[in-house]
Parts: sequence; structure tokens; C-alpha cells
Amino acid sequence: MSDGGDEDIEGGEGGGYTETDHENLGDRLQGACAGICIGLLLFFGSFPLLFWNEDRAVERYDALNEAETQTTSINPSSINPANEGELLHFSVNITNGGDALVDDVFGIESDGLTFRRDAQMYQWIENTQTTSKKTVGGGKTTKKTYTYEKEWRSLLVDSQNFKEPSNHANPSSMEFQPATINADPILIGAYELPQELVGRIDWEEQMSVDIDGITDQSIRSRAKDTSDGFYFGNSTSNPQIGDQTVSFSEAPASIITIVGVQNGKTLSAFVSETGDGGEILLFRRGSHSATAMFEEAKASNAAFTWILRLVGFICMALGLYLVFRPIEVFADIIPCVGSIIGCGIIFVAVLISAILSSITISIAWLFAHPKIGGIVLAVTLTVIGCCAFGVKKLGEKKGKHVDDDRSSSSEKVVADTLPTAYAMPEDKVEPDTDEPTVYSTPEPSHNPDYSTPEPYVPNA
Repeated sequence: MSDGGDEDIEGGEGGGYTETDHENLGDRLQGACAGICIGLLLFFGSFPLLFWNEDRAVERYDALNEAETQTTSINPSSINPANEGELLHFSVNITNGGDALVDDVFGIESDGLTFRRDAQMYQWIENTQTTSKKTVGGGKTTKKTYTYEKEWRSLLVDSQNFKEPSNHANPSSMEFQPATINADPILIGAYELPQELVGRIDWEEQMSVDIDGITDQSIRSRAKDTSDGFYFGNSTSNPQIGDQTVSFSEAPASIITIVGVQNGKTLSAFVSETGDGGEILLFRRGSHSATAMFEEAKASNAAFTWILRLVGFICMALGLYLVFRPIEVFADIIPCVGSIIGCGIIFVAVLISAILSSITISIAWLFAHPKIGGIVLAVTLTVIGCCAFGVKKLGEKKGKHVDDDRSSSSEKVVADTLPTAYAMPEDKVEPDTDEPTVYSTPEPSHNPDYSTPEPYVPNA
């Protein structure tokens, strides 16, 4: 088949499934031209993203510096009304301030800060492997191979969306679902942990449980002990589709450090005087100084800034590539030519994006901090200029070498084609004399009527 969008379907061995799609040059060009709109959106959208990111980074950095100068370290064993509205820092043991946490299905209890039930089911999983091959004339053949295997998954996999669901059916539901229970309240000294920080308690530890701890008799009779929980199925060594495992974990009491504004019996986020830089509410496991907390926050801000810079750069480069991609697709009439042009387009897109991203970031800093921005912009333009000058010189040098090689080759060819000059032997060279040269004709030997002419003497 050669028409675009046509498919060949094959049944693979062992339940596998292969799907082949054929696209002609027209269909590929149509798709590439449609991608120009997306490319333009990505390209022009990357500029405000990069500009906003630098502005956000500067505002966040300034807000952290402002907060650091206003932070006071205290003893959290009691709440001092005089600290209301003040930015506080302290390290303290975090504990469960309420009742024990109980799993409502199994009846297992925990006195931790959080209590989590993990459940997994043995299910069919569909894997997809895609291979593409360009054909002469600009077409493209894409082959997708679907294979199936069994794995333990915590989320239900809908087998109805499989390419071949008939022999790879999963149960429509899971008997036991994952669940999380949080203590209420969670205490940090005399204060309560802000609700927005509960999700940052991430030091869960596996719990050791026993079948006798299951309060539901019907569940207990079907459960089998494993090293980390319970197994529901016929055989732990030979699991079948639909079998489940259940385990439990908890976050125990620990030492934490927090920085926040006292707000009654809890803490809230700090906001700078200008309102810029976002909210500041720092939380970290372990005992740390206020300086260390802010240094980590600044490092996180820098890391996030670089991530967004990379995202902006990728959007810009991808946008440029999509804009010029129709050239590559058209050149695929000869597959190897299209691949070469495609590599060239990628190189140019990356190079232009690197230059434009650097200039955009420098201009953003120029608006945020004129002095620093001026230095950054000057350094950026200098680096770009030096690179351009180096490339130019390299090109001139290479061109000169080519010209020299051509000249040398031409001279050698001319020299090889010229005849070799030979000098007359010394005994054949006539001497330089002022004496007149006398020319005479030889006397005939057999002609008696022939008279000898008078000698001819040339004029001096």
C-alpha cells in the first residue's frame, strides 16, 4: 500500500500485534505545514516565558533576602503572643497530636504522622515499540508493534483500550485501593503544622503487620502473609491476573525545622512588602539553622530557574524546527538528502535559539537589575561576537588554504607540462669575435665547367 493513512494489520506471535501505517509525500507535507502554526506559537511563546522566568527568579531571590533579615529563632515549647505576625524559625520534634490512625478496611492501627495503605494488582500491560522508515519519493512507513506482559501495578489498567483486548483482559475493579490517612492535628512544639505542609511529610517507613491484626474475618481468612504485607490469590509463587498485594507504611515522629509567620496557634507564609516573590514557608526534616534553610531555598530557586530556561530554549528550538520542517519533508524524496537537511535544520535551530535565549535572558536582567543586567548583556554580546569572529576567521583560513592548495596544484601542473630546456654543449657555442665570417661553397669535384666564385666578405 502506498496511500497515506493506510494500515496493514498483523497478528503477532504470543498475542502480539503489529500495525503498519503508510504515508505518502503529500500527507507528510500537509502534516508538516500544519506544524508550522504550532512552531510559531512555541517560538514566539518562548520569549515571554524566558522573560517572565528571569523576573520571577529575581523577585523570589529578593523576597528570600528580605525574609532572612526579618527571621527570629525561638523556642517553640510555648506560644508567645508578642511574636504574632513575626517571621519565626525553630527546630522541634513533630508528633501526632490526635488519635491513632486506623485503616477502615483492615483495622490496622498506626500512631504515625501519616498512615498509608499500598495496594497492587497483577495485570496485563501493553507495550508499544515504534519504528519508522523513509521510502523513495518522500513517503514514510511506520510500524507499531504491541506486546503484552504481566506486571504488578498500583493503578487499574483498562484493557479495553488495548489493540488486542480479547486475550488480555484485566478485572474491571480492584478490591483493595491505595489510601492515605493523616494525623489531625500534627504538632510542632506548641504549634500546629500548617495543612499545606502535610503533603511534604515524605519519610514513610514500611510497617511490619500480621494477619491477626486484620479485624475483618472475611478478609483475614483469605489473606496470606508476605515479607511486607498480605497476598490475596491462589499462590504467591505463581500469581494470576487479578491477584493483589497489600502493604502498609507510616511516617514516624521526627525532628523538623520550619520558617513561617506566627498566625495564632499555627504558622503561615511570609509575603514581601511589595507582594512579589511568592509566599515563603520553609519546611525541612532535621535540625537546620535559619541561614541553611534560606540557602537551600535560594538553591531551589536557582535550580527551578535553570529548568525553566531549558524549557524556554527547547520550546524556541522546537518551534524553529517545526517552522522549517516542510523543507526536510520535501527533501525526503531522496531519503538520505532529507536526513542530512534535517540535521542541518536542527543545528541551525539550536544555534539561533541559544543566541536569542541568551539575549532575552540578558534583557530581562537589564530590566530587573540594570547594573547586573548591563554586565550580563555585555558579556553575552561579547561571547556571541567572539564566537562569530572566530567562525569567520576559521572560514577565511580554510578558504586561504584551499586557494593555496589550488595555486600549488596549478603551478605543478604547468611545470609538469613545460618542455625541458637543454643548453648547447660548450664546444658547439660559437665564439664571440669581431672577425668577419667568410662563407664559401664547396668546389664541385666532377663538373669542369663550373667556376669557383669570388669569396663573399660581408660588411662589417
